[in-house]
Amino acid sequence: MPFYIYAWIGSLTSSFIVITAKLTSKHSIANPWLFNYLLGVITLLFTFPIALYYGATFPANWLPIIIAAIFSLLFTIFWIFSTYSLDVSTLTPLFNIRAVFAVLIGIVFFSEKFTTYQLLIMLGIIIAGMFSTVDEKFSLKSFVKPAIGIAIITMLFLTLNNTFIKLSLVKNSLWTTNLWIAIINVILLTPTIKFFRKDLKTINFSHIVPIGAMGVFSTITEFSANVAYGMNLSITSIIMNTPFSMIIAFFFSIFAPKLLEKHTLKIYAIRFTAAILMIIGAMQLSK
Repeated sequence: MPFYIYAWIGSLTSSFIVITAKLTSKHSIANPWLFNYLLGVITLLFTFPIALYYGATFPANWLPIIIAAIFSLLFTIFWIFSTYSLDVSTLTPLFNIRAVFAVLIGIVFFSEKFTTYQLLIMLGIIIAGMFSTVDEKFSLKSFVKPAIGIAIITMLFLTLNNTFIKLSLVKNSLWTTNLWIAIINVILLTPTIKFFRKDLKTINFSHIVPIGAMGVFSTITEFSANVAYGMNLSITSIIMNTPFSMIIAFFFSIFAPKLLEKHTLKIYAIRFTAAILMIIGAMQLSK
């Protein structure tokens, strides 16, 4: 099967993760800490058999895996809290800020140099990010509200997680890395049970199904994206950056406005324009 088919599958299923998470936060699981824990457990359950099938073992180098797991956990926690607070059409474009953090991490930790052109691109991404947060009030002050700050920190944790995963892959296999990150995440999440202990009695089928669906979508996304990236990096990156979750959210706003989110066409036009500019900028920085 051509690589671009794998890429489109990975892009689409990754958007399903975002949409399912938002629907779950609005209509199923009220406590984000419970959401975090269930997602960590389900992720481990899905990862474990696949990792063993592909020969996962004990790591040859523990340190990058442990650090990657910590940042993976922080990303998941902050992403879940951001999902509860922000629209899909606001949160999705902010993922492109990862490219800015990637450049800054390269400068600080790997003594890489950046050009004036890269600086202008980074400023452009940040400015476009401000417009991706506007609502009917048309106030750019929405960019400095706490929820946006949490979302931006989320992208920093994701970038750091990706950085240490790459370092781990120098001596550890991909599935060894994935397995032990999932195991460590559940271990580190266990103390948070105190934040949702009372909610454990309320867990039912409606809680498990969406989390299970996210586990399925995550597994498909990871497999499809890895295959596609292995065959063609540049075109796969373009396809994977397609904001399907924003497109789905927009259609929800028309046909089921109470289910996900609802804004005017003008707001969506601004957010989509900002997202496209941020994607273009992120791709320029990744070259």
